[in-house]
Amino acid sequence: MRRGTLGGALDQPYFFLSYARWDDRAAYVGRFYSDLLQALDLPMTVAARQPTFRDVENILLGDDWLLELSRAVGSCRAMVALYSGAYFRSEYCGKEWTHFSARVKRYQDKTSVQPRALIPVLWEPVPQRRMPAEVKALQYTEPGLGETYLKHGLLQLMQSDPGGAAYWNVVEYVARRVRDAADPFNLPVDEPPDFDLSTVQGCFPVEEAAELAGHVLIFVAACTKSCPPMGRSSTAYYGEAPWLWAPYSPPSLPTVVERAKRVITGDGHTASVKAVSTQLIRHLNRALHLNQACVLLVDAWSAREAPYRGVLVRYDQMHHPTTAVLVPCHEHDTESRTDNAELWDGVRTVFERNWMRRNDPHDPVFWAPVDQHEFDDMLARAVTVTQNRIAARGNARRLPPGPSPQPMPRL
Repeated sequence: MRRGTLGGALDQPYFFLSYARWDDRAAYVGRFYSDLLQALDLPMTVAARQPTFRDVENILLGDDWLLELSRAVGSCRAMVALYSGAYFRSEYCGKEWTHFSARVKRYQDKTSVQPRALIPVLWEPVPQRRMPAEVKALQYTEPGLGETYLKHGLLQLMQSDPGGAAYWNVVEYVARRVRDAADPFNLPVDEPPDFDLSTVQGCFPVEEAAELAGHVLIFVAACTKSCPPMGRSSTAYYGEAPWLWAPYSPPSLPTVVERAKRVITGDGHTASVKAVSTQLIRHLNRALHLNQACVLLVDAWSAREAPYRGVLVRYDQMHHPTTAVLVPCHEHDTESRTDNAELWDGVRTVFERNWMRRNDPHDPVFWAPVDQHEFDDMLARAVTVTQNRIAARGNARRLPPGPSPQPMPRL
């Protein structure tokens, strides 16, 4: 790899957006990128000569993807990195972060000036143990960004209050950081063909992440605000859809689903969400066939309601060793305390068989009730146990139905 010289060309990208493709599945990354450009409000002359870089917008059909990516990472004046569990599992995000960090270090070594050109954005919370040492050495939180951002990340702000003051506070802060780095500093430039991003040894432990990776299906059984459970007077816990149920922090976010996803992705897995329906058993059987773990998040009040009771009773009567159940309940929710015998007797009649192993530390896959302080740990333990059971089963996926494949040719 050729070492770049100080003072890059005018066509260097003003900044490079480094993110995991998984995180853009609902177009939130694209929205943030557009809002950041709006906050930067670059003059036309600068935008024309130093365009910003996001792969899906700057790499066109027919372009050499690796060449364009190498050119951008090797010459951009600043990098905005969206930290998430998926980000630290991505091989190429690791290469981008590592090489740009090295360019910053080379500039600092030559000039004794620290440009702060690598700008971290907490997209989703990431456990410290999942961050490489090199990443943890770089300050990625600022008190002025707000408690919600620091606890739950920028994606949560976008989902809970899109366009709100807290979200724009972060966007404008990032824009200032980009300007402060891109305008005065000219980092060393590395250009293809001498520089090839694919040859960079990234600092993210992708091999470890690959071993951990697995998919977890989250199923939610909760009523809605417009149709709350019978006898429930505190309806602030419910949203417009089952997955918007927020048992721990009404009426604000995060929902229990977002909290569960944060735990699951932080431990190196992927996650998807469905509402419990009459098709639950079919979904669980298919997940078992595909070696996927499942988690049921059940509202104690909703478990006995018509939309859920029947299918949850059927689940309880069957053996699904790779499925865990958690019944979240806020410790200050006076209606749902354990002394509400009618409520918890109702839950016990729904989960009659599973109730016998409730809160068993030796078989930690059925937890009820689960308060906000225990949720993360109990969920992580339950997912680990179900994943281990999947590994112990060792079942290979069967081929889809159809004619037998042709025999391999002999050499």
